[in-house]
Amino acid sequence: MQMKKWMKVIALAIAAAAVIVLAYAVLTPAQATDENHVGMWGRPTYSSQNVLLMGISIVVIVAMLMIALMWQEYEPLPPTMAPPVVPEQSSRAAPPAEPTAAKAEEKAPEDLAARNYLVLRLLTGDERVMFKALMDAGGEALQKDLIVATKMSNAKVSRVLDRLAAKGVISKERYGATNKIRIRLDR
Repeated sequence: MQMKKWMKVIALAIAAAAVIVLAYAVLTPAQATDENHVGMWGRPTYSSQNVLLMGISIVVIVAMLMIALMWQEYEPLPPTMAPPVVPEQSSRAAPPAEPTAAKAEEKAPEDLAARNYLVLRLLTGDERVMFKALMDAGGEALQKDLIVATKMSNAKVSRVLDRLAAKGVISKERYGATNKIRIRLDR
């Protein structure tokens, strides 16, 4: 979800107003009372007020353009990646019965999703992008597909995958001319 459209419009309007103030400050140099007070090489001089207006205008223009063009609101994880909600048990309740094999199989995907979510939160930057791409691919993908999915260069993908493999988060195995990458959370 990106920033609301009206917020971007307001930021652009403030930037436009700052451009007008900057133009005013540049186009109204200080009035010279005689020929000796004209700037070096015949250029007009600016008062300290005009210089201050120019500086403030430039800062406001840059800040508002950055807000309008690059700001994005927090994007929560989709429900499939969010950790499972565990209901609280009262202290008086009897301990849960031993899970049967069928119940253990049912819990496995939830435990896996919770572990993937935890790993995702512990990673930073490119490693997080790569791990999320692997999660989106169902836990395994070819390295060439990860290059396309993450829009990173081949060398960068290789370096990021090597770092993830060193951390024990993924496994790499040769698969023809590329590698097959799998999420592996043994540790």
